[in-house]
Amino acid sequence: MNKRSILILFAALVIVLVNGLFDHFVPPSGIEMTPAILICTTFIIVFGLKDLNPLWKSLLTFLFVALNDISIKLYGGGIHDREGLGWVGLFLFIGLVPTFILLLVSIIRDKKSTLINKFAAIILFPLLVYGHVHVFSELGLGRAYV
Repeated sequence: MNKRSILILFAALVIVLVNGLFDHFVPPSGIEMTPAILICTTFIIVFGLKDLNPLWKSLLTFLFVALNDISIKLYGGGIHDREGLGWVGLFLFIGLVPTFILLLVSIIRDKKSTLINKFAAIILFPLLVYGHVHVFSELGLGRAYV
C-alpha cells in the first residue's frame, strides 16, 4: 500500500470518528448525518482507491459502515431505547442505498477484474451488512448518556 492509499483510508476513518464524537456531544446530529457520512466514505474508498481489488473495496466500504453504526449505537448521546435504535436503523438504511449504488458503479466499471470477482464483491457487501444488522441489532440498548 502506498502513502496515498493510507491517507485515503485515514481520511475515511477520521470522518467516521468525528461523526461518532459529534453524535456523542450534540445528539442526534450523528444519526442524521449517517447517510452523508456513508456516502462520503464510500466515495472516498471506491473512487480514491481505483487500483484496489473489488473485493477489498466491498470489504472496506462495509468496515466503515459498520464502524459508523457501532460508534453511534454505543457512544451516541441520549437514552438508548428501542425508538432510538429504530431511528439509527432508518438512517443507516437510507445511507446504504446510495452507498451500494456507488459501490456497484465502481465494481462494474473496473476493467481489470474478472466477472466472478465482480460478482463476489457485489454479493459480499449485502451479506456483510445483513450479518452486521443481525448480530448488532440491539447494540447499545439500555445505555444512557444524558
